[in-house]
Amino acid sequence: MRVALYGESAFAYYLVAGDAPSAVAPPRVLDKSCYPTQATLDYVRERMPYLTRPVHCLVPKWERCSLDDVHLHGSSYPYRSGSFLRIDHGVIVPCPELCFLQLAQSLDLLPLIQAGCFLCATFGLDPSVPSGLMGRTPLTSPRRIGAYLERCPGHDGLTRVREALRFVCAEAASPPEVFMRLVLGLPARLGGFGLSGSVIEQRIKPSKRQSACWTESLVPDLYLPDCKLDIEFDSNAEHLTARQATLDATKRMALESDGLKVITVTTSQLASASAMRHVAQEAHARTRHADYACAARNFALRQKRLYQLRWSMDDYLDEGWVAAQRSCCRSSALHAECLAGCPATGSDR
Repeated sequence: MRVALYGESAFAYYLVAGDAPSAVAPPRVLDKSCYPTQATLDYVRERMPYLTRPVHCLVPKWERCSLDDVHLHGSSYPYRSGSFLRIDHGVIVPCPELCFLQLAQSLDLLPLIQAGCFLCATFGLDPSVPSGLMGRTPLTSPRRIGAYLERCPGHDGLTRVREALRFVCAEAASPPEVFMRLVLGLPARLGGFGLSGSVIEQRIKPSKRQSACWTESLVPDLYLPDCKLDIEFDSNAEHLTARQATLDATKRMALESDGLKVITVTTSQLASASAMRHVAQEAHARTRHADYACAARNFALRQKRLYQLRWSMDDYLDEGWVAAQRSCCRSSALHAECLAGCPATGSDR
C-alpha cells in the first residue's frame, strides 16, 4: 500500500503539521503501487481526518479512477532526490517546495502567494487550542523554494510560481500578519499599497541595553529601513494570551527605544481597506517616495480582489474536523472554568 498526496491535500497536511518530516523517500517511490485503492483511501482518511474531499493523489500516469472522492494527478516528471517525504506508513507527500509548485496548477496568483507565506511562516493551524495556532520552525523559505525551482527547469507552472515567489514573505507569526504584509507590501497591480523599500525578513540587533532584557535579534513585522519605520500587527483577538501580549509590548518598546518609529495595526483596522489606506499614507509620508500606489488604474477593483482572500486557511481543511476540534477546545475551556470556580475538595476539614 502506498499513496502520494498532491497539491491541496499535501498543503492541508503542512498546515497542521508540527514540523517538516525528515524521512526522505526516494523518487522511485512514485510507481504503479501509488494508484489508490479503497483500502488505502480509508486508511488515509482515518489517519488524516482533516483532509477535504476529494483527496488529491499523485500517480505516475493519469488513469480514470472509479473511486469516489479522489482526484488523480498524473506526472512522469523525473523528480530529484528529496522531492518526497514519508509521513506515515505508506503515505508520502511532496516536500514543501514541490507542494508550492503543485499548488500553482490550481491556484490563482494571490492565493498562491498567500499559501507560500503560510509554508514559510512560524506557525501552523491547531483548532484544538484557543488561539487556533501553534508555533513551529518554518517548513521552508523563499530562498529554498527558489533553489528548488532551479532544479526543475522543465516542470509545469514555473512561470506562475516564480512570479508568486517574488512576493512570498517569511517568518510571519499569524494569518492576519500574513495578510497585513500582503495589503501593505504587494504592488498596486495586485491590490497592495506598494510600500517601496519595505523589508519583511530582516533581523534587527537591539542595542546592548535592550538585548540584555530581550533577545539577540528582533524581526519586525514589516520594516522600512530607509526611514526606520516598523509596522507591527497587534492582535486584539479574544484569546490572545497574556504572555504573547507582554512579548508584543516588550518588542515594541525595544524597537522604539532604539530609534524606530512603530505603527501598530489592529485586527479591526486590517479588516478595513479604508483604514489600511490611512496606515499606508502615514508610511508613505515618512519615505522618500512621493508616488502613492492607490493612484494606479483600477486600484479599487484590484484591492477588492485582494480583500476577497480569507485570512485563515480553514477552507483547505475538512469543515467537520475543524468544528469538532473547536468544540473540544470550548468544552475544555468550560471545564477548566468550572474547576477554577469550584471549592477545593478532599478529606481535610
